[in-house]
Amino acid sequence: MSIGKKIKQLRELRNFTQTYVAKELSMSLSGYSKIERDETDVTINRLNSIAKVLETDVATILSFDSKQIFNQYNNQAATANGVVQNQQIIADQSVKDFFSKMTDDIAVLKNEINSLKERK
Repeated sequence: MSIGKKIKQLRELRNFTQTYVAKELSMSLSGYSKIERDETDVTINRLNSIAKVLETDVATILSFDSKQIFNQYNNQAATANGVVQNQQIIADQSVKDFFSKMTDDIAVLKNEINSLKERK
């Protein structure tokens, strides 16, 4: 699997938009999109920056295999009905905390959207 595809899948697992990641990297949306489509080479410095935004490390990006993650998730014996987040399986007792954080993140994003709308 290509680096761009791995970055895209990790971004999607984090539920980040391309716009958000591009903004965090201080680059254009089209420039970031080219990274995910493997239309441009990624320097190690840029890869480090992407890893930081995705809250992971370069080794995780390079070794990422979505088939392994989802196969573990779908295997009831292996996951005990867990939830996948950032390549980790969260046990049922942590699901409430996970969704609480996601709710907080959504609220922050809604505030950012409203702020951007007001600037127009």
